[in-house]
Amino acid sequence: MAERRSTPKDLLLAAALFALAYFAAWTTRDRRLEGRLASDEPEWIAISILHWQQLVEGAPPAGAELDPASERSDNPWKQGVQRTTFGYMNPCLPKLVWGATLTAAGHTSASPQAFQVFHRDDPRAGRDAQSALLPAEPLARRVVLALSALSAVLLFFCARELVTGAAAWIAGSTAFVAWFATPLVHATGNYLRTDHFMLPFCLAGLLVALRRPNATLGWGLALGIACGLAVSSKLNGGLLCAASAGWAALATRREGARTARVLGALALAALLTIALFYALNPRLWSEPVAGVQDILARWDKLMAFFQDELAPRTGVEVARTLPERISLFVRTSAGGGVLFGHVGSLLALVGLAMLAWRSARDCSQASTLLVFAVVFIAGTVAWLPLDWERFYLTATPALVLLQVVPLAYAASRVLERRQSADA
Repeated sequence: MAERRSTPKDLLLAAALFALAYFAAWTTRDRRLEGRLASDEPEWIAISILHWQQLVEGAPPAGAELDPASERSDNPWKQGVQRTTFGYMNPCLPKLVWGATLTAAGHTSASPQAFQVFHRDDPRAGRDAQSALLPAEPLARRVVLALSALSAVLLFFCARELVTGAAAWIAGSTAFVAWFATPLVHATGNYLRTDHFMLPFCLAGLLVALRRPNATLGWGLALGIACGLAVSSKLNGGLLCAASAGWAALATRREGARTARVLGALALAALLTIALFYALNPRLWSEPVAGVQDILARWDKLMAFFQDELAPRTGVEVARTLPERISLFVRTSAGGGVLFGHVGSLLALVGLAMLAWRSARDCSQASTLLVFAVVFIAGTVAWLPLDWERFYLTATPALVLLQVVPLAYAASRVLERRQSADA
């Protein structure tokens, strides 16, 4: 299939859709948290300001002087606030975006006392430090709303690639509306977390694969950038890397003798992903391999804490085995968190079956979306540690698109029959 390229009309349409999407995100946002800082929000604001100052302005690591002797390190990216949960163990791109935005708006003051590890012996100092960050909260949340709006725009263009003609507009519009109608999107779009940073890059990667089914160096360049930025936003973004490998396999099957070109494009994508992740994570600059091992070990320790200590105190359901994770994912998604009840579940299953059937007939768009859906849903299920709503966000775009698939194909079929009748 020939590659489809963006046109000036597409760019104008994207700009108009983004304005509409941001207006929709802003007017329908969850207002229950406005005027106060919810769990983890002060820390995300503080780490973003302090990370920006350390990386860009050359400031020393904030809070390093407060580190106990047992926690001190020669690496400045493991000192002070950087050794907290919000520091080096979390990818840095969201902190840079928030930090740049807040600094440009004049929000340049943050205290290490905003982090529990420093104020545990002085709760009052912690409350004062966190309260001082409240003026920065509206702007930081608007960044998340803008990212959610960007995901809606990209979903529109991805869904539009599945069919042609007027049906493409129906498919795109349905995906656009379904995104904002999803309860999980509404619940997380006005909350300071890093999850929404990753999703636009994953959808941008899907759009590249839908529009460029043949793996060229341009394909590798675009997907490498998308993968690198996705992983640099949240480690779950690594699922886009797995999807890219699947798309390369599809291209190899289609192109036969040109396998070397596909592998070259995939290698370029991999190199760019690694380079971007390394460049955007200062913790890795002095010890790349040991740094990655350290980050993964910290995440394992944190997840164990969530499952073994935090969940029993809060009553959150824990999933340890694969059957438990599948059950939790299905119940939460179909229960109104992501899918629209039983109707949404049925539409998603039908959509999955339609993609599989059309993929068997070598339909490029169907097979591309099928790989994306399977990788992101299966990857989310395989990792799911406990029943926190934001943990389902990684699979949400795939589930939205699966629900759109039957409607898109039905609209295409009806319009084709009508055109045939008119002819």
